[in-house]
Amino acid sequence: MGDIVEKSKTKKLTVKDLIFAGAFAAIYLIAVLAIMMLVGTVPILYVMCPGILGVLLGSIYLLSVTKVRKFGTALIIELLFACISTGFDPIAFTVCVVSALLAEICILIGRYKSKLWYAISYVFFNIGTAANFIRIFFAKDAYIENLQKRAGGSFADGMIKLLSPWWSWIMIIGLAVVGGIIGAFIGSKLIKKHFEKVEIV
Repeated sequence: MGDIVEKSKTKKLTVKDLIFAGAFAAIYLIAVLAIMMLVGTVPILYVMCPGILGVLLGSIYLLSVTKVRKFGTALIIELLFACISTGFDPIAFTVCVVSALLAEICILIGRYKSKLWYAISYVFFNIGTAANFIRIFFAKDAYIENLQKRAGGSFADGMIKLLSPWWSWIMIIGLAVVGGIIGAFIGSKLIKKHFEKVEIV
């Protein structure tokens, strides 16, 4: 493991890498916002968002981390996502950071070459999309109160019904994991078919 860490130190992000990572992060965030606009007004679909995002955005993530094969790419994307989606809530923001670091560790274990570890990294990365829901486990009453103030009406009522069971947060993490697995599979196939042939990655 030591030689892997030592090797990663020589692979610092350059200005060009940061530009690429920032561009991919912007594409990822635009895609997230577009999907949320489509499904975010229906409670059941909103709850399923970690799974939906995982399935649809795997190719963007995998393209970014395989294009910039250095420590920090996944972290940059997740941090920007956290800044926009969590409202800097400490619990949700921490979940995003931890999921990104786990993703980075997976890529590091695979020596920035293993397709399997890239795919596994996306599963951990996608748990960050469930960050806001994980707050239910730590502060359920505060989450519901905030939801009622922010959304109100039938949407809030529908969300409360869906999130009332104690196991709701576990279900949502499960959706994020399953979505990440499916998204990683789809993304790997798309990259192999469309991008490796033209040497984009």
